[in-house]
Amino acid sequence: MNKYLFLAICLLSAMSYGQILYSDVGQTISSFEYKNSSGGSLENLQKGSNTYMGAGYAFQLPGDKAHIMVGGVFTNYSAMGSDVLLDNFYEWDLSYLGLQTGLWYNYARSRDFVFFAKLSASMEYLLRGTQTLNNQVFDLTREDEFDNLIVVPRLGLGIEYPISNKAALFVQYQYGRSFSLVNSNPNDNEKLNISNHNFGMGIIIQLPGCNCSF
Repeated sequence: MNKYLFLAICLLSAMSYGQILYSDVGQTISSFEYKNSSGGSLENLQKGSNTYMGAGYAFQLPGDKAHIMVGGVFTNYSAMGSDVLLDNFYEWDLSYLGLQTGLWYNYARSRDFVFFAKLSASMEYLLRGTQTLNNQVFDLTREDEFDNLIVVPRLGLGIEYPISNKAALFVQYQYGRSFSLVNSNPNDNEKLNISNHNFGMGIIIQLPGCNCSF
């Protein structure tokens, strides 16, 4: 048997073992970590509070603890700060749409409560972005030094609780830190990373044939 056909059959078999849909929404608290080419950083940067939304599909691996998830995420990031010495004010406001994949693992159970961990990464595309410096506003989608695509790995913990034999609610916390948004080159080591804390709640729905237990 062709090895690629064999792998495809194995993947389809695993996916047919159990599937769920999930959706979540919540608050993102983001902070920007900037360093210029000389290693200097911006002082007095303040965190920004925004929203995020996510939804996707997960298929269960053998057993009832681990799921592979694939979905989409929409996240807003922001931060602001000032430089007292130079009398400067600056602010970032960004909106990203991304594709997210990762592992959802149920590591403990207490009565009806299930405790889970998530390890994921998303590839996110800049839909809209502005940088404000004093009274000037710059459109970041047109700036060559910024990447339109960023990768954001995340690690999270959460608790789910069943509301029926086919659905459960969950709350979660996730921490993520992006790779640098700024293109690096041998002559300029400028970096801009986004750290984010996501606090959210969501719902899980079992699809027909899922051997899942809430």
